[in-house]
Amino acid sequence: MKKVFLLVALISSTVFYSQKVYYNQAVNGCGSTNDDDLINNCIKNSYLLNYDFTTLDNQTLSTSKIKKPIMVIATATWSAPCWGELPALNAMVEKYADKVEFIMIFWDKELPKVEKMAAKLDKRIKLVPAREGDKVATGNLDISGFVHKLDYPTNYLIDVNKKFVNVKRGAATPSKTMGWDKVNEINTKDLEAFLAPVLK
Repeated sequence: MKKVFLLVALISSTVFYSQKVYYNQAVNGCGSTNDDDLINNCIKNSYLLNYDFTTLDNQTLSTSKIKKPIMVIATATWSAPCWGELPALNAMVEKYADKVEFIMIFWDKELPKVEKMAAKLDKRIKLVPAREGDKVATGNLDISGFVHKLDYPTNYLIDVNKKFVNVKRGAATPSKTMGWDKVNEINTKDLEAFLAPVLK
C-alpha cells in the first residue's frame, strides 16, 4: 500500500511540475518589481497561447498555425528607438524570413501613422495595429489578448514549440554623436545575437 501511495504521489508531483505556464498568466501574475525580473522570472520559459491577430490588411493571423519560430516586435510610431531599429530589422527579415515569422504589434490605433512606418518595413513582416477593442495605455498594451508591459521597442523570441526563449528591449537611434551607420551596426549585431537561439 505504501508503494502505491508513493507512486501516486510521484506521478502527481511530476504532472504538477510539468504543467506549462502560459505567457499572459505569467505576465499578469508576476510579482516582480522591475522589468528585468519580469523578463527573467516570468516571461522567459512561459508558452505562447494562440492569438488571432488582425493584420493591417485585415487578415487573421493565428499564432497556432505558425510552424516556425516567431519574433514579436512591440512598437510605437512615436518612439525614436523603434524607427532606429527598422533598417536592422529589415536586414534580419531579408536574411531569416524562411526560418522565423516576424510579427509587429503596434501601440498605435491611428492607421495613417502605422501606414507611414509600414512603408519603411519589409513586406514580409506581419503588421498588427491596435484596434478599437484593444487596450492601449501607458506601460500596458493588450492587443488581441497579447499583453505587453514593457517599453518600445521590445522584441519577444518564441521557439518552434511556442516557448519564450529571449526578450530584447530598446534599440540604438541616431543622435548628435551617433550616425545611421553606427546605429545600424549596433542594432544588426544585437538582433543577430537575439535571434541566435532559434537559428541553431
